[in-house]
Amino acid sequence: MKLIFYYQTGMPSITLIIKITLNKLSGGEATRVAMAEMFVKASNVLILDEPTNFIDVFTIEALESFIQKYSGTVIFTSHDKEFVSRVADPVYQIDEEKLIHLR
Repeated sequence: MKLIFYYQTGMPSITLIIKITLNKLSGGEATRVAMAEMFVKASNVLILDEPTNFIDVFTIEALESFIQKYSGTVIFTSHDKEFVSRVADPVYQIDEEKLIHLR
């Protein structure tokens, strides 16, 4: 089988990753497969839990671009402050069972 590589990352293409049994994927590979599925399914709301965990910088940039262009509502939790600052508006924090509007 010939490997096809992403232009910038050197990671195997999504076509090759899908051919691998899902339980054999690394955390980053499984996340990229789930994101690819998310990109092609029609939806009005996306709920993401720590979406930048286990993915490389190029995949984070692709996710940011997707979220910025997405016409529906995106709700996510993240400890990645840079990611939050680039894609979130408004921003809320939960602190001691209280919802605080940050911006």
